[in-house]
Amino acid sequence: FIDYIKNGVTIKLNIGIDFTASNNLPNDPSSLHYLYGNNMNDYEQAITQCGMIVAYYDYNQSFPVYGFGAVLGTDTEPNMCFNINFKDNPEIQTIDNVIKEYRNCFKNIQLAGPTRFCPMIRKVIDNIKAQNNPLKYHILLILTDGIILDMEETIDALVEGSFLPLSVIIIGIGNDHFQEMVILDGDNVPLVSSSGVKRMRDLVQFVPFNKYRHNPTELAEQVLEEVPRQIIEYYTMNNIYPENLSMARLNIGSMMNNSQLSSYQPNINQSNKNNYKRVSESDYRAGGGNIYY
Repeated sequence: FIDYIKNGVTIKLNIGIDFTASNNLPNDPSSLHYLYGNNMNDYEQAITQCGMIVAYYDYNQSFPVYGFGAVLGTDTEPNMCFNINFKDNPEIQTIDNVIKEYRNCFKNIQLAGPTRFCPMIRKVIDNIKAQNNPLKYHILLILTDGIILDMEETIDALVEGSFLPLSVIIIGIGNDHFQEMVILDGDNVPLVSSSGVKRMRDLVQFVPFNKYRHNPTELAEQVLEEVPRQIIEYYTMNNIYPENLSMARLNIGSMMNNSQLSSYQPNINQSNKNNYKRVSESDYRAGGGNIYY
């Protein structure tokens, strides 16, 4: 993982924030979006703690930030993917400014619903395809309070995303049981699309924020637990290794259009782990010294 980063792979953090009414109104002290207390609310804490963990690896510290599940301005229907800064460019510099824009956006929205992930995931997928740069690896950090109503469409989008340079980290906010998030994580049962296509590789990690919020080290381990492996699987399935990244840059479009991907099955497992070096904790802050990458 570190070798890929050192040799030219860049990380792009994208953030998605749940503005559905199930979080309760921001003037309600019980709300996960409560804006009038002396401390950060649950979403602000998660954005700060989890966002900073991933942002450490972002190449330019500028993050597209999307909201979903709110009614905007004078609209009558909820919007399932909007730029929280209400600008044409959704990018926001630094996590501190993400928090500022998050607070500001409440002036222009009403919490609504339902909760749908698919439009936002599709937005990131469309951006990846438009950029056509497989050496820019996207991580979508979704912060949500629970149940989604577009499970099938979300699985379809995630299966498509598994062929692309994309990882999705879902942060569960609040005390829901998050059964659907566990399904999307796919550790027990791999995701299969509605048309019968099996995911190319695991690209989703689910982390219940309340379980780890008071233990920064363990939170970092959970948030980043699967990302290094997911990145390695994406590039090795395209026969791209740290030592030949320069050649990959000369053939930048070929990886996005590889017809052989539909039959590929990742082959990174216990039997071939010796092909990968073991990185030290100083190189990988989230406990990577105990995991083979």
